[in-house]
Amino acid sequence: MSTAARKIVVAVDPSDQAEQAFQWYLSTVHRPENEVILLFINVTSSAAESSEDTPKKEPQTVKSMEDKYNGWILEKGISGRMRTESGSKKGETICRVAEEEDATMIIVGTRGLGKVRRTIMGSVSDYVVHHAPCPVIVCRQIT
Repeated sequence: MSTAARKIVVAVDPSDQAEQAFQWYLSTVHRPENEVILLFINVTSSAAESSEDTPKKEPQTVKSMEDKYNGWILEKGISGRMRTESGSKKGETICRVAEEEDATMIIVGTRGLGKVRRTIMGSVSDYVVHHAPCPVIVCRQIT
């Protein structure tokens, strides 16, 4: 019995949480027929999202991160690609890209913000869970 190909959007950035989410995808969800879109959002300035949750990315850091993820795609023989977008609101951008790509699923990491910080600042993963056009898996940080 053949299974249909799935298109999975995995939100990535230079953080350990994003790397753990991608590794979790590889070990738990990935099937050879899947296509994975590794989505990196280059955050433009916005008062609403400038916080510790949105560190500024140095160009060499971004290039290094893209090289790392592209290397894993090639090494593992995965059908997939990096997609880089710019935006001031990561959650909205993730949902928009998932819709444009007709994604079957979104996978995001979480930084483990406390309840108070999440309430005051908002959380990218909370936004995606409530606004995504498809199912969302939030990978908690492994300590």
